[in-house]
Amino acid sequence: MTYQQAYQDKIGRAKLTIKEAIAGRQISCRLTYEAGELGIDDSGSLKVLFRIVSDVASLQAKNPRGKNFVQASSSNHKVKINLSTSSHAGVYEKIGVRPWTKGLVLNFGNHYLEKGDLVHIDFKNWRMQTFCEKTFEFRVMIDPFATAKYLKLPNPPETKILPDKPQKLTIITPTKIRVGERFKFLVKLEDQWGNPCTQKSGVFKLQTPAGLDCPSEVNFENGRAEVKVKLAQEGISFINAGWQKLNSQSNPLIGFKSIKNRYFWADLHGQSEETVGTNNVEDYFTFARNWAFLDIAGHQANDFQIINDFWQKLNQTTKRFNKDGEFITLPGYEWSGNTPKGGDRNVYYLEEGLPIHKSSHALINHFDDLDSDALSVQELFAKVPKKKTLIAAHVGGRFADLGIHDETLERNIEIHSCWGTFEWFLFEALKRGYRIGIVANSDGHTGRPGASHPTFAHFNSYGGLTCVLAPKLTRKEIFQALYQRHCYATTGARIFLAVSCQTSSQEGILGDIFKNPQNPIFKVNCVGTNQIDRIEIYNLDKIIHTHYPPVKKTPGKTIKIIWSGSKVKGRNRTFSWKGSAKIINNQIKSLGKINFYNQRNFARRLQNQINWQGLTTGGLQGLILNLTQNQGELKLEVNQKKLNLKIKNINQAPQIFKMGGLDAFLSIYQASHHSQPQEINFEIPIKNLKKGENPIFVKAIQKDGHLAWSSPIYLVKSPADQAGRH
Repeated sequence: MTYQQAYQDKIGRAKLTIKEAIAGRQISCRLTYEAGELGIDDSGSLKVLFRIVSDVASLQAKNPRGKNFVQASSSNHKVKINLSTSSHAGVYEKIGVRPWTKGLVLNFGNHYLEKGDLVHIDFKNWRMQTFCEKTFEFRVMIDPFATAKYLKLPNPPETKILPDKPQKLTIITPTKIRVGERFKFLVKLEDQWGNPCTQKSGVFKLQTPAGLDCPSEVNFENGRAEVKVKLAQEGISFINAGWQKLNSQSNPLIGFKSIKNRYFWADLHGQSEETVGTNNVEDYFTFARNWAFLDIAGHQANDFQIINDFWQKLNQTTKRFNKDGEFITLPGYEWSGNTPKGGDRNVYYLEEGLPIHKSSHALINHFDDLDSDALSVQELFAKVPKKKTLIAAHVGGRFADLGIHDETLERNIEIHSCWGTFEWFLFEALKRGYRIGIVANSDGHTGRPGASHPTFAHFNSYGGLTCVLAPKLTRKEIFQALYQRHCYATTGARIFLAVSCQTSSQEGILGDIFKNPQNPIFKVNCVGTNQIDRIEIYNLDKIIHTHYPPVKKTPGKTIKIIWSGSKVKGRNRTFSWKGSAKIINNQIKSLGKINFYNQRNFARRLQNQINWQGLTTGGLQGLILNLTQNQGELKLEVNQKKLNLKIKNINQAPQIFKMGGLDAFLSIYQASHHSQPQEINFEIPIKNLKKGENPIFVKAIQKDGHLAWSSPIYLVKSPADQAGRH
């Protein structure tokens, strides 16, 4: 019998005055705790804890008229209550065991609580978390004996977090479709936080181009509708939809007469409430399939929190959801070792029933399987079945140590997630000579794989997506495509990107290897979800060519100011920005904002001056200034760096300034005045190859801030010792 089992029926009960709350809205409620048979001794305490991933506002106990106020009182007036709250989003100064690391603590003094005494905790004007949850728990922990050894209160109070009102309409289509083929697309409503508006029903109005057999209206329930249509012609199409005052356009849908490789969209990395995420594992895969409209999903729970029962359940769930031709799941887990032991690695298996090799048992209370652990990533590489395993290094809270690598297992590297964008990670891998593909995923903890919106806490970027190029949607084909690096990454937009290379004797696509290529020609075809600013071609970490689409001449000018990067590689990577922009001898016609998600971010315009405050964790933020004329000056002050630029001299080529930290940069350049999606199609000879590895990859930069990276094509002027690598 455990300490918890011995006393849990004697520590009391608690109740809450509300049953539902709206995501991101303020609430006022009361939690009442009634002491049990044991009471709480003088100098004992009570905690109310919330999950580390929750972005509920930090509570304060000093200003009763302010927001997010909390106070406590007791029916036993002899007891003095000292209330303290946690800060730092539960990352530092933890007051509970992960994932329940933040909340408040009530210390009782002067007297004791006895059975039946009540403690009231009043929350006033408190902003709730911005993502939906079926059971948002107020975890109550009791220290009845004043030993600082806490007991979990059974049947804790909980409420349901519901979506806010619709503010966005989203349309998701497949990317490549064969002419004459029937397919489905999704139309859904989302609130301002990216939650599906499941409480809404009605009619969507549809507008489709010629060549799509599609109704003009479709009924929807629970905020969504799937529409079946048939494609009758080749080319690029976009589907438009409307509901009330909301209108939207789909990602590009491209028709082909024949298709060798289809484009399948994946989010391979996220967690559910059984470890550190939100909602359960069945909800996780249901969201991925039904709401994010993904083709492929993986679940990557922290290994040090996976008990044996959950590992079995996880395998059963991936097997049940996996269906060839419809939706593919990849069983696996996150090997979550500390960076000195190898750092975060995603482990993907070809089939269910394979063993888990944990980095530790840090949050597991049974130790009968310690022999199966892999305490270092070298042990992990040695223990997993090589023909049925893929591993991807990534940057999360921890970052992977790229000094340790297995080229057979580690075929891809994750460079974008909700945590940020980490091109430094890619460049380091390539400099080490690794042949890796590029993927992006959400690493989401909010229960929204494939559509992981930033939160007010430490997830400051929109979750990424991986596009996998494969002939068929089967687990075997997807696994093989990932092994071959036939994939590309985006920051969440379903950008179409086709990259190929042709020589006199060979043709190949992203991820392929060319040995001693003769006159290689790179071909790039890109269709964005927004206007494309430019496409860069890299050899390792150097840009060797930039393609700029023509900008239509207008009386005015559109200027982008972008800041990006991080402070360090680890958890404390947030880079803070403070700036102002003033336009002289010109007028700001309108102002656009890029990636202003976090509550600490703002951009305020006062006539011809803009003041802003932002933060980045490797990703980017920015402003789009639409000016009435192509004249005057732009005066900038960003983090105490002062610049004075003539507007007529600002063109599409970015002016880039180093701003410190790990990889922080400020860039200013001209953009198109409109934001409609466009196609870019070009080819370029690749010259001046160096001896050895030449990893050539493509990066697409959109006006709205979204990015895409192709996996490199490896052009190798091979030394003899590299001949066997693949």
